[in-house]
Amino acid sequence: MSIQHLTDDELETVLCGEPLPTVREAHLHDCLVCRRRRDAFLEVVEADLADDPDEATLAAIRERALARWQGRPVIHWWRWAAAAAAVVLLALVPVLRALRPAVPAINPEAVMAEVDRALAQDPLASLASEDVVNELMPVAETTGEGSNS
Repeated sequence: MSIQHLTDDELETVLCGEPLPTVREAHLHDCLVCRRRRDAFLEVVEADLADDPDEATLAAIRERALARWQGRPVIHWWRWAAAAAAVVLLALVPVLRALRPAVPAINPEAVMAEVDRALAQDPLASLASEDVVNELMPVAETTGEGSNS
């Protein structure tokens, strides 16, 4: 009668915490070779886990890594200077408005009357003599005053 030891797949099932069939579970309980294979694997896993730091150390390492990764915020001096200049300008706006001279109200009827007077006069005559005006813009004698078109 040959002894059938646990296969690697069955041993992996046991190590994962899953149940084996009843016959195979009884073999593991009775077989020293299969128990030693299982225990040897568990010793390797425990030794490997012993090399890892505990949770408190891991948390401290994570926090330091995140702090270095995020870095210190860079404070630009020009941002502070721009903010100070903006505050000064905003404080000066009411003062400058108070110092501004009052603009007189415009009377539209007076403006229109002055425009009518200027149009009634010959605008070129006020800048040059009548000879120069006639030389630059002669008036045709047949049409009299008015358009040449």
